[in-house]
Amino acid sequence: MANTGPRRSGALEEDLRRDVGGEVRFDSYSRALYSTDASIYQMEPIGVVIPRNADDIAATVDICARAGVPVLPRGGGTSLSGQTVNHAVVMDFTKYMNAVVETNVEENWVMVQPGITLEKLNRYLRPHGLHFPPDPTTANRATVGGAIGNNSCGAHSI
Repeated sequence: MANTGPRRSGALEEDLRRDVGGEVRFDSYSRALYSTDASIYQMEPIGVVIPRNADDIAATVDICARAGVPVLPRGGGTSLSGQTVNHAVVMDFTKYMNAVVETNVEENWVMVQPGITLEKLNRYLRPHGLHFPPDPTTANRATVGGAIGNNSCGAHSI
């Protein structure tokens, strides 16, 4: 069991603030905001990190691994089965890591950051005759990272 009591949480927060360039939130309001998703489940996280880049992700994972604390990546929180809540350090990619990185229309692929919504990605792909297939009703909030991590589907996913 990870040592996540008040003293350890304070040290964890300090380590994250020192090495992460994005936002580090351990306040009760932020933890409450991230304690729910679209499901019936509720579990307060240890803290929240909103990474600005891949270096922030690597630092968060490294610090949490050394502390024995789980990390939970999160997108739009549209899960219906509680996949985006846990007693962990939640990483939310939607604020800063939500862009198209590279596109190769000739080979029919696109590289994106995990926080881009399905709707934004498909709006970008449409003029190229491409489409990312998961089609949940929450496409304007659901992210590519979450869709891949949770095996999203929808009426047109096949």
